[in-house]
Amino acid sequence: MKNLRSLIWTTLLGGVIFLIPLVAVVVVFGKAIHIMQSVAIPLGEMIPVETVAGIAIVPILTTVIMFVCCLAAGMLARSTRGQKVYSKLDTVLLQLIPGYAWVKGITGGIRDEDADEVLKPVLVTFDDQSQLAFEVDRSVDGLVAIYIPGAPDPRSGTVSYVTSDRIQPVDVGFKAVTKICKNLGRESTALLQGI
Repeated sequence: MKNLRSLIWTTLLGGVIFLIPLVAVVVVFGKAIHIMQSVAIPLGEMIPVETVAGIAIVPILTTVIMFVCCLAAGMLARSTRGQKVYSKLDTVLLQLIPGYAWVKGITGGIRDEDADEVLKPVLVTFDDQSQLAFEVDRSVDGLVAIYIPGAPDPRSGTVSYVTSDRIQPVDVGFKAVTKICKNLGRESTALLQGI
């Protein structure tokens, strides 16, 4: 019964995580088509032909304009200037929106290596114990801000400040650390072997 409840819960949560970006894409795409139609309708009125092979000219123009805009946006995103703009926007969002980095890491909105840059998995040593944590900030004088995730819910945790000599990077990704927390540490010693 407990396994069935867990299966239903994880399936439901997985469905929500899958649908949120999908719904966002559909909404954005719908708005984009509406905007492109407002550009295509006046252009369509300038063209003396009403249909091409029985298809109205406005949907064709809308599709062409959408294609050109997507192509231009893709070229901009690949350019160094576009990547700088994205990086600055990402930094602003990280500072303004609480939990933005967390959501990006959880939903896979960023690649694992990028998540590991935003929330670097580390092992922090306190007296006679060590804990998995994420390094979130570092000062020039060696003070390190860390986020220690809770278990079983890694979204709730503690922010602590330690000296850099207490921090040891771990060679596991963001998702692996959150999985360890969700599993209450089960099967984590194999991942952390050699540290």
